[in-house]
Amino acid sequence: MKLQKILLLCFIPFLSFGQFSDRYLALHKNFKKTDCETITLKFKNGKTKFCGTTTFYEYNGQEYSFLTGEHITYYKNGSKQVALYNIWGNPIIYKNFDKNGVLTNESETILLDTTAKTLNESLEENEKTTFITEQREYRISKKDGKRYLFKRGKYKNGRKIGTWTYYYPDGRVKKEKIKMVYNKEYNK
Repeated sequence: MKLQKILLLCFIPFLSFGQFSDRYLALHKNFKKTDCETITLKFKNGKTKFCGTTTFYEYNGQEYSFLTGEHITYYKNGSKQVALYNIWGNPIIYKNFDKNGVLTNESETILLDTTAKTLNESLEENEKTTFITEQREYRISKKDGKRYLFKRGKYKNGRKIGTWTYYYPDGRVKKEKIKMVYNKEYNK
């Protein structure tokens, strides 16, 4: 288990930058790391409820804090969520597990870009940021009890885009739905 965590920490820098545009990275390099704090919250019974790290940065005399690294949230029903954030608090991967530890869904950031010209503009104006994630939902087959990919698709800034594919338990495509993107510029 320790080896897995060491390997994860070695690969976080690679995971942190692969899906981010050069423009986005260039703006955020101006943050100066000042501190880091690991937080663990417990239920009344003493079991862990949440654990994760917050990293503090300074930019233009102002302090900013971001969730960074791996964060795990445990729920009373036994399920949990594991999230991995980059060094500036952007989610890389979310995974949700049921009470038996079976993966039920996951979200992976595939692109984060900005049209902001300055870091201040990027921090203050969300509409200048493009955030695309791929979502995968899994189900358990009633026939053989095995987990299978049920649905896959993408979100752009919180809205479904492109082709969403639904699958049968044997992996065959059940149906595909195409989500049209509403473009404010085009529909004026």
